[in-house]
Amino acid sequence: MTILAGVDAGATRTRALVIHDDGTPVGSGTGGPANPHNIGPGPAASEIARAIQTAAAGETPQVVVAGVAGVEDPELRRELRYALQALQPEREIHLYSDAAVALDGAFLGGPGIIVIAGTGSVAWGRNEKGEEARAGGWGHYVDDVGSGYDIGRHGLHAVLRAHDGRGEPTSLSRMLLKALEIDSPAQIGGTVRRTDSAQIASLARVVVQAADEGDAVARAILRGAVGELAALAAAVWQRLNFSPGHPVAPVDGVFAHARMRKAFAASLARKCPEAVVTTPRLPAVAGAVWRALMLKGFDLGESMVSRLDAGARMVGETR
Repeated sequence: MTILAGVDAGATRTRALVIHDDGTPVGSGTGGPANPHNIGPGPAASEIARAIQTAAAGETPQVVVAGVAGVEDPELRRELRYALQALQPEREIHLYSDAAVALDGAFLGGPGIIVIAGTGSVAWGRNEKGEEARAGGWGHYVDDVGSGYDIGRHGLHAVLRAHDGRGEPTSLSRMLLKALEIDSPAQIGGTVRRTDSAQIASLARVVVQAADEGDAVARAILRGAVGELAALAAAVWQRLNFSPGHPVAPVDGVFAHARMRKAFAASLARKCPEAVVTTPRLPAVAGAVWRALMLKGFDLGESMVSRLDAGARMVGETR
Protein backbone atom coordinates (compact mmCIF):
# COMPACT_ATOMS: atom_id res chain seq x y z
CA MET A 1 0.00 0.00 0.00
CA THR A 2 1.29 3.44 -0.94
CA ILE A 3 1.48 6.15 1.73
CA LEU A 4 1.06 9.73 0.54
CA ALA A 5 1.63 13.07 2.24
CA GLY A 6 0.09 16.44 1.44
CA VAL A 7 1.39 19.73 2.82
CA ASP A 8 0.02 23.26 2.89
CA ALA A 9 2.86 25.58 3.93
CA GLY A 10 2.35 29.31 4.30
CA ALA A 11 3.83 32.38 5.91
CA THR A 12 2.07 31.69 9.21
CA ARG A 13 2.01 27.92 9.66
CA THR A 14 2.43 24.53 7.99
CA ARG A 15 -0.11 21.70 7.93
CA ALA A 16 0.46 18.11 6.81
CA LEU A 17 -1.89 15.20 6.20
CA VAL A 18 -0.69 11.64 5.55
CA ILE A 19 -2.98 8.92 4.17
CA HIS A 20 -2.97 5.40 2.79
CA ASP A 21 -3.83 5.17 -0.90
CA ASP A 22 -7.41 4.15 -0.06
CA GLY A 23 -7.89 7.49 1.73
CA THR A 24 -7.56 6.13 5.26
CA PRO A 25 -5.81 8.79 7.36
CA VAL A 26 -2.46 7.93 8.93
CA GLY A 27 -2.15 11.18 10.85
CA SER A 28 -1.82 14.93 10.76
CA GLY A 29 0.86 17.39 11.81
CA THR A 30 1.64 21.07 11.99
CA GLY A 31 4.72 23.25 11.83
CA GLY A 32 5.68 26.87 11.87
CA PRO A 33 5.99 29.37 8.99
CA ALA A 34 7.54 27.84 5.87
CA ASN A 35 7.66 30.54 3.20
CA PRO A 36 11.23 30.21 1.87
CA HIS A 37 11.14 33.78 0.60
CA ASN A 38 10.70 34.99 4.19
CA ILE A 39 12.80 32.56 6.23
CA GLY A 40 15.06 30.82 3.69
CA PRO A 41 14.83 27.38 2.02
CA GLY A 42 16.61 25.49 4.82
CA PRO A 43 14.36 26.60 7.68
CA ALA A 44 11.29 26.22 5.45
CA ALA A 45 12.28 22.64 4.59
CA SER A 46 12.76 21.88 8.29
CA GLU A 47 9.23 23.04 9.15
CA ILE A 48 7.73 21.04 6.29
CA ALA A 49 9.69 17.92 7.26
CA ARG A 50 8.67 18.33 10.91
CA ALA A 51 4.99 18.51 10.00
CA ILE A 52 5.28 15.44 7.75
CA GLN A 53 7.14 13.45 10.40
CA THR A 54 4.45 14.17 12.97
CA ALA A 55 1.67 13.29 10.53
CA ALA A 56 3.37 10.08 9.38
CA ALA A 57 3.26 8.61 12.92
CA GLY A 58 6.24 6.35 12.27
CA GLU A 59 5.25 5.46 8.70
CA THR A 60 7.26 6.52 5.64
CA PRO A 61 5.34 8.38 2.91
CA GLN A 62 6.57 7.41 -0.53
CA VAL A 63 5.02 10.45 -2.23
CA VAL A 64 4.96 14.03 -0.93
CA VAL A 65 3.07 16.91 -2.54
CA ALA A 66 3.75 20.25 -0.88
CA GLY A 67 2.00 23.49 -1.70
CA VAL A 68 4.32 26.23 -0.46
CA ALA A 69 3.93 29.99 -0.39
CA GLY A 70 6.80 31.80 -2.10
CA VAL A 71 7.97 29.08 -4.51
CA GLU A 72 6.96 30.95 -7.66
CA ASP A 73 10.65 31.95 -7.86
CA PRO A 74 12.32 29.05 -9.75
CA GLU A 75 15.61 29.40 -7.88
CA LEU A 76 13.90 29.34 -4.49
CA ARG A 77 11.93 26.29 -5.59
CA ARG A 78 15.12 24.45 -6.57
CA GLU A 79 16.80 25.34 -3.28
CA LEU A 80 13.78 24.26 -1.26
CA ARG A 81 13.51 20.97 -3.16
CA TYR A 82 17.19 20.25 -2.51
CA ALA A 83 16.86 21.04 1.20
CA LEU A 84 13.66 19.03 1.55
CA GLN A 85 15.07 16.04 -0.36
CA ALA A 86 18.04 16.00 2.02
CA LEU A 87 15.65 15.80 4.97
CA GLN A 88 13.25 13.36 3.26
CA PRO A 89 15.54 11.01 1.30
CA GLU A 90 14.18 8.33 -1.02
CA ARG A 91 10.83 10.08 -1.30
CA GLU A 92 9.13 11.35 -4.42
CA ILE A 93 8.69 15.08 -3.78
CA HIS A 94 6.52 17.45 -5.80
CA LEU A 95 6.51 21.19 -5.04
CA TYR A 96 3.75 23.59 -6.07
CA SER A 97 2.58 26.98 -4.95
CA ASP A 98 0.17 27.01 -2.02
CA ALA A 99 -2.41 28.52 -4.37
CA ALA A 100 -2.11 25.58 -6.78
CA VAL A 101 -3.01 22.96 -4.16
CA ALA A 102 -5.75 25.20 -2.78
CA LEU A 103 -7.19 25.38 -6.30
CA ASP A 104 -7.07 21.58 -6.58
CA GLY A 105 -8.85 21.24 -3.27
CA ALA A 106 -11.47 23.84 -4.04
CA PHE A 107 -12.60 22.41 -7.38
CA LEU A 108 -11.04 18.91 -7.55
CA GLY A 109 -9.17 19.76 -10.73
CA GLY A 110 -12.13 21.51 -12.35
CA PRO A 111 -12.49 25.14 -13.44
CA GLY A 112 -12.86 28.01 -11.01
CA ILE A 113 -11.04 30.74 -9.12
CA ILE A 114 -9.76 30.80 -5.56
CA VAL A 115 -8.98 33.98 -3.68
CA ILE A 116 -6.51 33.39 -0.86
CA ALA A 117 -6.35 36.03 1.86
CA GLY A 118 -4.12 34.97 4.72
CA THR A 119 -0.84 36.63 5.62
CA GLY A 120 -0.59 37.42 1.90
CA SER A 121 -3.14 37.41 -0.91
CA VAL A 122 -3.49 36.03 -4.42
CA ALA A 123 -6.20 34.94 -6.85
CA TRP A 124 -5.57 31.84 -8.95
CA GLY A 125 -7.82 30.33 -11.57
CA ARG A 126 -8.13 27.48 -14.06
CA ASN A 127 -10.60 27.40 -16.96
CA GLU A 128 -12.20 24.53 -18.88
CA LYS A 129 -9.19 24.36 -21.22
CA GLY A 130 -6.82 23.85 -18.29
CA GLU A 131 -5.33 27.31 -18.75
CA GLU A 132 -4.29 28.99 -15.51
CA ALA A 133 -3.80 32.61 -14.48
CA ARG A 134 -3.07 34.50 -11.30
CA ALA A 135 -3.39 38.04 -10.01
CA GLY A 136 -1.61 39.48 -7.00
CA GLY A 137 0.59 37.55 -4.64
CA TRP A 138 3.65 39.72 -5.26
CA GLY A 139 4.67 39.99 -1.63
CA HIS A 140 3.85 42.31 1.23
CA TYR A 141 6.48 44.90 0.32
CA VAL A 142 4.70 45.86 -2.88
CA ASP A 143 1.37 44.02 -3.02
CA ASP A 144 -0.68 41.42 -1.05
CA VAL A 145 -3.69 43.74 -1.15
CA GLY A 146 -6.60 42.78 1.09
CA SER A 147 -4.46 40.30 3.02
CA GLY A 148 -4.20 40.03 6.78
CA TYR A 149 -0.91 41.91 6.55
CA ASP A 150 -2.48 44.65 4.45
CA ILE A 151 -5.40 45.04 6.85
CA GLY A 152 -3.10 45.10 9.87
CA ARG A 153 -0.81 47.67 8.24
CA HIS A 154 -3.75 49.91 7.35
CA GLY A 155 -4.97 49.62 10.93
CA LEU A 156 -1.62 50.81 12.25
CA HIS A 157 -1.57 53.61 9.69
CA ALA A 158 -5.00 54.74 10.91
CA VAL A 159 -3.70 54.87 14.49
CA LEU A 160 -0.78 57.06 13.43
CA ARG A 161 -3.04 59.34 11.40
CA ALA A 162 -5.36 59.78 14.36
CA HIS A 163 -2.38 60.44 16.64
CA ASP A 164 -1.12 63.18 14.31
CA GLY A 165 -4.53 64.75 13.79
CA ARG A 166 -4.50 63.79 10.10
CA GLY A 167 -7.23 61.20 10.49
CA GLU A 168 -10.43 60.46 12.34
CA PRO A 169 -10.34 59.24 15.95
CA THR A 170 -10.66 55.46 16.09
CA SER A 171 -10.98 52.74 18.69
CA LEU A 172 -8.12 51.05 16.85
CA SER A 173 -5.78 53.38 18.73
CA ARG A 174 -6.62 51.66 21.99
CA MET A 175 -7.13 48.16 20.60
CA LEU A 176 -4.00 47.90 18.46
CA LEU A 177 -1.71 49.40 21.10
CA LYS A 178 -3.03 46.78 23.51
CA ALA A 179 -2.49 43.99 20.96
CA LEU A 180 1.11 45.14 20.41
CA GLU A 181 1.66 45.60 24.15
CA ILE A 182 2.91 49.17 23.74
CA ASP A 183 1.87 52.43 25.39
CA SER A 184 2.04 55.04 22.62
CA PRO A 185 1.61 55.35 18.85
CA ALA A 186 5.16 56.72 18.83
CA GLN A 187 6.34 53.16 19.55
CA ILE A 188 4.66 51.64 16.50
CA GLY A 189 7.53 52.21 14.07
CA GLY A 190 10.14 50.52 16.24
CA THR A 191 7.80 47.68 17.12
CA VAL A 192 6.95 46.97 13.49
CA ARG A 193 10.63 46.86 12.53
CA ARG A 194 11.10 44.05 15.05
CA THR A 195 7.95 42.21 13.95
CA ASP A 196 7.50 39.73 11.10
CA SER A 197 4.73 39.82 8.50
CA ALA A 198 2.68 37.08 10.18
CA GLN A 199 2.48 39.09 13.40
CA ILE A 200 1.31 42.18 11.52
CA ALA A 201 -1.25 40.00 9.73
CA SER A 202 -2.56 38.77 13.08
CA LEU A 203 -3.69 42.36 13.78
CA ALA A 204 -6.38 41.98 11.11
CA ARG A 205 -8.61 40.24 13.65
CA VAL A 206 -8.43 43.38 15.81
CA VAL A 207 -9.53 45.52 12.87
CA VAL A 208 -12.45 43.14 12.22
CA GLN A 209 -13.40 43.27 15.89
CA ALA A 210 -13.37 47.08 15.83
CA ALA A 211 -15.54 47.05 12.71
CA ASP A 212 -17.99 44.65 14.37
CA GLU A 213 -18.19 47.10 17.27
CA GLY A 214 -19.09 49.93 14.91
CA ASP A 215 -15.79 51.74 14.35
CA ALA A 216 -16.11 53.72 11.10
CA VAL A 217 -12.37 53.78 10.38
CA ALA A 218 -12.07 50.01 10.75
CA ARG A 219 -15.10 49.48 8.52
CA ALA A 220 -13.55 51.67 5.83
CA ILE A 221 -10.34 49.62 5.98
CA LEU A 222 -12.28 46.39 5.50
CA ARG A 223 -14.32 47.83 2.62
CA GLY A 224 -11.08 48.68 0.88
CA ALA A 225 -9.67 45.22 1.55
CA VAL A 226 -12.64 43.28 0.15
CA GLY A 227 -12.72 45.60 -2.86
CA GLU A 228 -9.10 44.73 -3.61
CA LEU A 229 -9.73 41.01 -3.16
CA ALA A 230 -12.74 41.14 -5.47
CA ALA A 231 -10.60 42.99 -8.03
CA LEU A 232 -8.07 40.13 -7.94
CA ALA A 233 -10.81 37.62 -8.73
CA ALA A 234 -12.28 39.81 -11.47
CA ALA A 235 -8.87 40.19 -13.12
CA VAL A 236 -8.39 36.41 -13.29
CA TRP A 237 -11.97 35.96 -14.52
CA GLN A 238 -11.34 38.29 -17.45
CA ARG A 239 -7.95 36.81 -18.33
CA LEU A 240 -9.34 33.28 -18.47
CA ASN A 241 -12.53 34.35 -20.26
CA PHE A 242 -14.87 32.42 -17.96
CA SER A 243 -18.47 31.92 -18.99
CA PRO A 244 -21.24 32.91 -16.55
CA GLY A 245 -21.86 30.68 -13.55
CA HIS A 246 -18.33 29.54 -12.78
CA PRO A 247 -17.32 29.41 -9.11
CA VAL A 248 -15.09 31.70 -7.07
CA ALA A 249 -14.03 30.37 -3.66
CA PRO A 250 -12.61 32.66 -0.95
CA VAL A 251 -10.18 30.80 1.32
CA ASP A 252 -7.83 31.32 4.28
CA GLY A 253 -7.74 33.35 7.45
CA VAL A 254 -9.25 36.70 6.45
CA PHE A 255 -12.35 34.90 5.19
CA ALA A 256 -12.77 33.08 8.50
CA HIS A 257 -14.75 36.16 9.53
CA ALA A 258 -18.39 36.14 8.38
CA ARG A 259 -18.25 39.90 7.82
CA MET A 260 -15.44 39.48 5.29
CA ARG A 261 -17.10 36.63 3.39
CA LYS A 262 -20.35 38.55 3.06
CA ALA A 263 -18.64 41.79 2.04
CA PHE A 264 -16.45 39.98 -0.50
CA ALA A 265 -19.48 38.36 -2.13
CA ALA A 266 -21.21 41.73 -2.41
CA SER A 267 -18.13 43.43 -3.85
CA LEU A 268 -17.53 40.64 -6.37
CA ALA A 269 -21.18 40.78 -7.45
CA ARG A 270 -20.63 44.41 -8.44
CA LYS A 271 -17.34 43.78 -10.27
CA CYS A 272 -18.14 40.40 -11.79
CA PRO A 273 -21.87 39.61 -11.60
CA GLU A 274 -21.50 36.39 -13.63
CA ALA A 275 -19.40 34.74 -10.89
CA VAL A 276 -20.86 32.45 -8.23
CA VAL A 277 -19.23 32.60 -4.80
CA THR A 278 -18.92 29.12 -3.36
CA THR A 279 -17.27 27.01 -0.67
CA PRO A 280 -14.17 24.92 -1.53
CA ARG A 281 -14.79 21.18 -1.80
CA LEU A 282 -11.62 20.51 0.21
CA PRO A 283 -9.16 22.68 2.15
CA ALA A 284 -5.68 23.19 0.74
CA VAL A 285 -3.90 20.46 2.73
CA ALA A 286 -6.40 17.91 1.40
CA GLY A 287 -5.96 19.45 -2.05
CA ALA A 288 -2.27 18.56 -1.82
CA VAL A 289 -3.15 14.94 -1.00
CA TRP A 290 -5.72 14.94 -3.81
CA ARG A 291 -2.97 15.97 -6.24
CA ALA A 292 -0.66 13.25 -4.91
CA LEU A 293 -3.38 10.66 -5.53
CA MET A 294 -3.99 12.05 -9.01
CA LEU A 295 -0.29 11.94 -9.90
CA LYS A 296 -0.10 8.27 -8.92
CA GLY A 297 -3.36 7.31 -10.64
CA PHE A 298 -5.43 6.41 -7.58
CA ASP A 299 -9.20 6.64 -7.16
CA LEU A 300 -10.58 10.19 -6.93
CA GLY A 301 -14.28 9.46 -6.54
CA GLU A 302 -16.71 11.01 -4.09
CA SER A 303 -15.96 8.46 -1.38
CA MET A 304 -12.28 9.41 -1.57
CA VAL A 305 -13.18 13.11 -1.38
CA SER A 306 -15.22 12.43 1.76
CA ARG A 307 -12.30 10.59 3.36
CA LEU A 308 -9.92 13.43 2.49
CA ASP A 309 -12.32 15.95 3.98
CA ALA A 310 -12.48 13.91 7.18
CA GLY A 311 -8.70 13.64 7.23
CA ALA A 312 -8.31 17.39 6.86
CA ARG A 313 -10.42 17.89 9.97
CA MET A 314 -7.75 15.99 11.89
CA VAL A 315 -5.38 18.88 11.25
CA GLY A 316 -8.02 21.45 12.12
CA GLU A 317 -8.81 22.35 8.53
CA THR A 318 -12.35 22.94 7.34
CA ARG A 319 -13.64 24.17 4.01
